[in-house]
Amino acid sequence: MDILETDARYHRNIAADATSRRLKLLPFLASCGLYFALWLPEPSWVSTGVKSLPLLSLVFFLTAQAWGDGAWTPSARRVRWGLMFSGVGDACLVWPQLFLLGMVAFALAHICYIWALGLRPARPWLLLLLALAWAGTYTMLWPCLGGPYVPAVGGYGALLAAMGWRALAQSPPRLAMATGSLLFMASDLVLARDHFCAPVPWARLIVMGTYYAAQGLIAAGAPRASPRWKES
Repeated sequence: MDILETDARYHRNIAADATSRRLKLLPFLASCGLYFALWLPEPSWVSTGVKSLPLLSLVFFLTAQAWGDGAWTPSARRVRWGLMFSGVGDACLVWPQLFLLGMVAFALAHICYIWALGLRPARPWLLLLLALAWAGTYTMLWPCLGGPYVPAVGGYGALLAAMGWRALAQSPPRLAMATGSLLFMASDLVLARDHFCAPVPWARLIVMGTYYAAQGLIAAGAPRASPRWKES
C-alpha cells in the first residue's frame, strides 16, 4: 500500500509540475500573440518593446522554474544569458542602422547556447555535415554581401552551425533544443536571404514565427535542477 501511495503521489507531482511549466510559459505565448496581432510597423520604439517581450518572458520562465526547483543548473543560467543577448539582438534588428550590432548580440547568444550544451559527445560527422551546409549557404550569400558583412556573416553563420551541432549531438537526445536549433537556422537563413539578396514573400512572418518557436523550445529544453518533490 505504501508503494502504491508513493507511486500515485509521484505521478500527481509530475502532472502538477507539467501544469506549472505550462502556466509559466503563458506570458511567452501571450506576448508572441500580441506581437503578431499588433503587427506594428518597424522601426519604432513601441515595436521594439513589443518585439522584445517574448524573450523577456522566456527569461522569466527560466528564472521562475529555477526558483520553483530551488536551484539553478549551470546550463540553464547560460541559456538565460543567451536569451538576454537575443533580446538585445531583437531590439537592434528593428533599426536598420543597428543590424550589425544585432548580429553581434546574437553571436554572443549562440556562444552562450554552445557553452550551455558543452562539447561532448563530439559526433564529428555531424559537425562536418553542418559545416558543409553552411559553406554552401555562404557561397550562395557571398555575391550579396559587402563591406563588414562579408566576414560578419561568415563568422555568425559558423557560430550558428556550431550551436546546431551541439544541440543535435546531445546524448540522450534533447528533442526540444535540437528542434529549436533547426528552427533558428531556418529563421536566420530566410532573414539573410531577405535582407542581403532579394525580398522573400512573407519574410517577416516566416522569420519571426520560426524564431519565437526556436527560442521557446530552447528555453523549455534547458536542463533544470531536480525539483524538490523528487528529493522528498
